[in-house]
Amino acid sequence: MSFVDAIKSGFRNYAKFRGRASRSEYWWFFLFTVLAQAVGSAIDESLGNIAGLVVFLPGLALHVRRMHDTGRSGWWVGAFYASIAVLIVSVVTLIIDASIDFEDFDNSDFFAENVSGGSAAFLGLASIGVLVLLIVNIVFLCQRSQPSENRFGPPPPPKVL
Repeated sequence: MSFVDAIKSGFRNYAKFRGRASRSEYWWFFLFTVLAQAVGSAIDESLGNIAGLVVFLPGLALHVRRMHDTGRSGWWVGAFYASIAVLIVSVVTLIIDASIDFEDFDNSDFFAENVSGGSAAFLGLASIGVLVLLIVNIVFLCQRSQPSENRFGPPPPPKVL
């Protein structure tokens, strides 16, 4: 699949979480999202953020379909995003834990003295979880497609250039 075909397919199937997507379709669309956000951010930071929002849902749907193409459930994608949510919660917990004794903020060892070990451990475990799921997702995304029909449907038809 070509770069332009992948972009067209990504936006045409922007909310289609069923079916399969080829490896080339996923990676061409991924390249498009990176370029769109980079160009948008170079023009104006807000434009880069808008570009990120515009391509988020099509990229998410394509990510799920790519997992299906390798014979895996889209829940692997959900687990990755859930781990990011847990990481955000752990950062907020750490900030709240540190700010309980806020009158001592001018102290140079503020975080060392005011953050509990549990909050720091929670942040560390959440960070490791995000990293592990990121690596697992990248490995799955790079694998070859299943050549025959799987539980998610037939393989995507090859595009003739």
